[in-house]
Amino acid sequence: MNTIMSESYPYIIQPEDIHTGITGIDQEHQILVNMLNIASEQLTDDCGRLSNEEIIRDLLSYALYHFDNEEALMLEYQYPTAEREKHVREHRDFSTSVAQLRLAANKGKRVTREELLNFLKAWFVKHISGTDKQLAIFLGKLDPSLSSKA
Repeated sequence: MNTIMSESYPYIIQPEDIHTGITGIDQEHQILVNMLNIASEQLTDDCGRLSNEEIIRDLLSYALYHFDNEEALMLEYQYPTAEREKHVREHRDFSTSVAQLRLAANKGKRVTREELLNFLKAWFVKHISGTDKQLAIFLGKLDPSLSSKA
């Protein structure tokens, strides 16, 4: 990772947690992780509400961009319907959860740094290490040129 973190806020996700073997997906995951790690450093108890909202908005925006790219690959390579639906459902569930956090924050509910980062880290690590890796195996078999090992 290129992002330098302070000693008080170490990386919340390690590079090995996000490696799928598909170059484009891994590059986008790296951007998301960099954003999460920066958020880990910037989200503090004395951070203003608007700053928190901006951080959450930026993370969600990039996550949605990434989800669209993954979903386009699933359609292009005809990922089996059941797996595609499960994968897309996870994306939508994530988006809904983040939208609920934003709504709660807009209504004045304080979401702590730890709550937000623990949710994001758990979701991304579980999703990438499970669902995304299944997609990567499928894509790598169909089109080895997508693989970082190609």
